[in-house]
Amino acid sequence: MNSNQRIMDIFISLYQGEIISVTESSNKYNTSIRTIQRDLATISTSLDTDELKMRLAVNPSNGYYFLEKLDQLSPQEALVIGKILLESRSLTKNEIEKIINHILEELSEESSKKVKQSLANELLSYYPLKHQENLLQLVWDFSSYITEQTVLTFTYQKNRGEVVQRKGLPVSLFFSEYYFYVILYNPTYKSYLNYRLDRFLDIQSTSEKIKIDHKDRLEDSQLRKKIHFMYAGKEVTFTFQFWGIIEAALDKLPDSKVIKENDDNSVVIEATAYDTGVIMWLLSQGSNVQVLSPPSFVEKVKKEVENMQKRYSD
Repeated sequence: MNSNQRIMDIFISLYQGEIISVTESSNKYNTSIRTIQRDLATISTSLDTDELKMRLAVNPSNGYYFLEKLDQLSPQEALVIGKILLESRSLTKNEIEKIINHILEELSEESSKKVKQSLANELLSYYPLKHQENLLQLVWDFSSYITEQTVLTFTYQKNRGEVVQRKGLPVSLFFSEYYFYVILYNPTYKSYLNYRLDRFLDIQSTSEKIKIDHKDRLEDSQLRKKIHFMYAGKEVTFTFQFWGIIEAALDKLPDSKVIKENDDNSVVIEATAYDTGVIMWLLSQGSNVQVLSPPSFVEKVKKEVENMQKRYSD
C-alpha cells in the first residue's frame, strides 16, 4: 500500500467515526510511528479549510485521534430556528424532534449540547395542534405541485367535518398562525381559494392544464401580503383609525401604511387585504379600531358587530 492509499484509508476510518491510535496504525500498516504521525498531519492540513466543516482532534487522555465536526450552522442560528419551530406548534412532536435532531447534527458536539439544553424544557412540554397530522411530506408534495403547475382533484374536510370534492391549480403554500395553507386557483369561479393543508384527505394529480388569464394572475409575494388569515374573502383596500400599537398593525398587514397622525395619538392606516379574514383581526383589536372606508367595507364590519351583539342579547 503506497502512502496516498494509506492516508485515504486512515481518513475513511476517521470519517466513519473510528478513533485512530498511532501505535496500532503503525502495526496495521507495517510502517513507523513517525510515518503515521506525518499521515495524520497531512490529513489535518487538508481539513484546515472553510469548506470542510471538521477538524482532526486528539484525546489528551489516551492520544487517540478522531474527526470532530465543526458548526455547519452557528449555535445562535440553530437556537433561533428551534425556538421558532417549537412556538409554531404546527408539526407533530415526532416531526419536531426529527427536525431539531437534524439541526443539532449540524453543530459541533459542544454547541449541540448547549442548544439541546436550551430547548429541552420547551420540547418536553411541546403541545402540538389537535389535528395530529404529519405534514412534512405534504409540504414537499405541494411545493412540487406548485413548481410543476400540476392540477389536482382532491377530497377536503371542511371545518365542521363535511367532506367535499374539489379541483384546482395550487399556486402558493404558506404558513400563518399555527397552520400551513395552500392557495388554489379554481377555474370554475376564476378565483383563488384558501385550504388548510392538514385537511386534505385524498389527492390525485391530473394531466389537465389550467391557464390563468393574465388579468387574474397574482404573484406569490402579493398573495402572501394579502392572505395571511384563516379566512380569506375578497380583496379590499380600506382605511381605519387605530389607537393600538402601530408597529403591530403594520406588521400584521404588510400592504399597509400610516397616512395620517391624529392629536389623540391615534393614526389612520391604509391597507389592502382580503375582507373576511381581515375583519376577524380588526374586531380582535376591540375599541382600538374604527374602520373608516370604503363605505361598503364599513357596513360589513358593522354587520359583524351587530351579529356579535345578538349573541349576547338573545
